[in-house]
Amino acid sequence: MVMAVPVTDIFGDFKGALAAEVNLKFMWDLVGNLKIGEGGTAYVVDRQGNLIAYGDISRVLKGENVLGLEDVRRFVNAMDTEYDAEVTQGIEGDAVIANYVSLGEPDWAVVVEMPVDEVYQEFNKGLYRTIAILLASLVLASIAGILLSRIITKPLIVLRDATYEISKGNLDTRVEISSMNEIGELADSFNRMTADLVQTTVSRDYFDDILKSMFDMLIVLAPDATIQSVNKRACDVLGYRAEELVGRPFSHLLSPDSPRPESAATGMLPETWAVTEIERTFMTKGGRKIPVILSSSVMYNTSGAVRAIVCVAHDMTERKKAEEELRESRQLFADIISFLPDPTFVIDRDGTVLAWNRALEVMSGVTAEEIIGKGNYEYSLWAYGRRRPLLIDLVLDPDKDSARLDYSDIRWVGRTVTAQTVLTKADGRKIPVSLVTSPLIDSQGNTVGAIESIRDITSVKKAEADLARLNTGLEKIVKERTKALEEEVEIRKQAEAAIRLSLEEKVLLLREVHHRVNNNLQIIISLTKLQLRTLEDPGMKQALSDMQNRVRAMAIVHEKLYQTEDLSSIDIADYTKYLVSQILSHYKVDRQRIALNIDIGKIHLNIDTAIPLGLILNELIGNAIKYAFPDGRKGELTIRMTEEGEVLTVIVQDNGIGMSSDIDLENASTLGLRLVSNLVDQLFGTITLDRSCGTKFTMVLHEKK
Repeated sequence: MVMAVPVTDIFGDFKGALAAEVNLKFMWDLVGNLKIGEGGTAYVVDRQGNLIAYGDISRVLKGENVLGLEDVRRFVNAMDTEYDAEVTQGIEGDAVIANYVSLGEPDWAVVVEMPVDEVYQEFNKGLYRTIAILLASLVLASIAGILLSRIITKPLIVLRDATYEISKGNLDTRVEISSMNEIGELADSFNRMTADLVQTTVSRDYFDDILKSMFDMLIVLAPDATIQSVNKRACDVLGYRAEELVGRPFSHLLSPDSPRPESAATGMLPETWAVTEIERTFMTKGGRKIPVILSSSVMYNTSGAVRAIVCVAHDMTERKKAEEELRESRQLFADIISFLPDPTFVIDRDGTVLAWNRALEVMSGVTAEEIIGKGNYEYSLWAYGRRRPLLIDLVLDPDKDSARLDYSDIRWVGRTVTAQTVLTKADGRKIPVSLVTSPLIDSQGNTVGAIESIRDITSVKKAEADLARLNTGLEKIVKERTKALEEEVEIRKQAEAAIRLSLEEKVLLLREVHHRVNNNLQIIISLTKLQLRTLEDPGMKQALSDMQNRVRAMAIVHEKLYQTEDLSSIDIADYTKYLVSQILSHYKVDRQRIALNIDIGKIHLNIDTAIPLGLILNELIGNAIKYAFPDGRKGELTIRMTEEGEVLTVIVQDNGIGMSSDIDLENASTLGLRLVSNLVDQLFGTITLDRSCGTKFTMVLHEKK
């Protein structure tokens, strides 16, 4: 269809007409593929009611007039489209709800219809959902009634079962009812009764089991100090059987060098009849001595007389061993501290001196024997002549500000503190020192003391002074050199600015060149298009059309180049997609008939490679569209490119009828294939043809530098 509008000048005088071709087939496809709900449809009519586009193209081709439809009449009569929806007859004769929208220019309207059943479908779903909810509520009410009856009877059944268990002697039975009503109170009373019954039935065997499972040795003596019973732990440690000890005097267990009581009253329990943590030494059956901590207490009968003496002995073997190891460890620690090259001392949490090494003896004039064991800031007298907190006390109490006096450059690294100060040595000389102090942490993470090391930094301070003098001289040299460098940098910046300006001018010029080349090529394309309209010879028209496509392939390269930032390369994937779309438009190809499969990664090519490659793609894609799918045959066209280093692999493939076996790629008679071969040679590449399934061209090319 051709549409035309008049063209006038600014005075309104007629100067000509502007005509345009409207592709009705595109509109037919669009309306035919338009999906409105499940069963809805759409069509286009003009102001006379003639059918312009509809899914059934035959009715359009017949020139059918649908003025009899209500919404078409509304459009023809220029009535407002905003009205209440009503049921009316549709274009297919069924009951629908319809409306239309005027397109303005052209003076057409789009009418949309939807079946009545589909419109009311959601309303019906809501009605059915309400009925289902009512039925579910009825079922839930029935279930709730059944559960309520069970809730009332369940506690009574639990009480009955618990009573039966108690009657069988199972005193661990408990009634688990958390109700607050009378049944809950009955359950609580039942549980209290059971607990009282358990307390009153605890047996002596249970008490004996507790004593026998003790970790410490338990020995029960008669008032005359003879052994009445022992627990399993005592037998295991001493190496006796219980029957070997019962009836023997308590002194049988003691080593010869341990105090030996004559009787319980005169020896072991002389006054209070009880002892707490006294040290004794037991002798095992094998003759091995075991140090123990012994505690005892007296058991009386109802008349107040002594019934038995209970002795608990704790094996001290491991503790004695640990104490010995600790003593050795402390001695080793003291030896290490003593031989440290830096003056070092250690205090405990209370400020008592624990270690004072030889280097500190020399610096302070105070010996370790004179100060170890002393507190109350005794360790500060040699340095300051008075008792005061030192840096080591700041570790134990970070809030003690008095410990910061006379120190400079105090720094915390975790829980370690460093600082500097000036101390007076035993010979009266004042020296600068650096101090490092850290807390001492036990295995439980508790702070048990602190350690401080002092280092004479007289040589360091002298080196710092020398370095300061050198820095002063260097600063002068650096300032002079910096000034010269700044002048040199300024000159370089000016040169770079000039170069940048020149480069920008060249980039602008190059962009303009590409733009002008593209414009000139577009003019050539337009001229060939006008020339095509004057030709009648099919052969000449085809040749001129092919030339037009080749020029377009080169023009697109220049168009893409002047649109890029660096003007040196183009995105070949973007270029290929745009080129294919132009070729399809030129040949008026139905996109639904030929499926495109373009697989190209991020590949950028320079103009010397992009133009030959574009011409190759133009020839091969154009041949596939013209010859591979005759008589409206459907098919697929694949374009794939991969790049590895400077090698580019290009595949153009279709699944059409295939290329005739008479065509020799090396000696092709057609201009297009000869051009492809020459361009492949120009890119130092190779080309192969596969006719096994349609037509497949595989080219291995090298990018030109």
